[in-house]
Order: sequence, then structure tokens, then C-alpha cells
Amino acid sequence: MTKLEIANENRYGHRNTVEVPHWDRWDTRMPNVKDQLRAIDLYNKSGAISKSDFVRARILGESFKVITVDKSAVEYYRKLSELTAQVHKIGTNYNQVVRLMHLYTAEKSVKALLQELIQQTKELTVLKEKTLKLSNEYKDRMG
Repeated sequence: MTKLEIANENRYGHRNTVEVPHWDRWDTRMPNVKDQLRAIDLYNKSGAISKSDFVRARILGESFKVITVDKSAVEYYRKLSELTAQVHKIGTNYNQVVRLMHLYTAEKSVKALLQELIQQTKELTVLKEKTLKLSNEYKDRMG
């Protein structure tokens, strides 16, 4: 038995102590393979740091997070990230062309830069349509 001190003091200034059993190690067996696999799966999904933390949380009824990875969403996010990177590159080019337009006053130069802006705008429009199509396909698959 271990003595557990209670935080508050009594009226004479003495700390209260309570005798409690000391259980610092638990051993559990799961002879059924299906139970073992289910426990391992739950542990992997729990995001717990250790098996001990996972079991302790389950026994004491503490809440814990469950991490799931949607494989179809991974591909969607990868493609969406690629499209976002392309939009960023075009946006950078667009800004550079606009800055050049402020520097040049010759009509021929300005017309060439305007043509470049029109081309960049068309590319942005194509990327926007690809993004919408990708998002709609993902939404349709998810239900």
C-alpha cells in the first residue's frame, strides 16, 4: 500500500493521508487474433503517443482523437496544390508585366505588354476552370 497525500490541510496544520493500493503495472492478454487486430487498428487511429496512453485513456474513459486518412482526398489535395502553384506563378508574371507597363511609355511596348496580360488572363481562366472541375468531381464522389 502507498500513502496518498490529500492537498488540503486539516485545522491543526497536518496534511491528510489516505492509504491506497499501488498498481503500477497491468498485464493483459488478448488470445483472440481478431481482438488483437482490432485493438492495434484502434491504437493506430487514435493518435496516442504510446500504447500505454491509449489503454489508459480507454480504461478511464478519457476522450481522444481518431485520425483517418481519406485516400481519395489525398489525390484531390495534391492536384489542387499543383493548380494553386501554377496560379501563383502566373500571378507573379502578371504583376511583373503590370510593373513594366508603368515604366514604358512607347505605344508599341505597351501593346505588347497588354497582349501578355491578355495571355496571362486566359491561362488563369483555364486554371480556374480546371480547379472547379476537380472540385466538382471530388464533391460528386463524396456524395
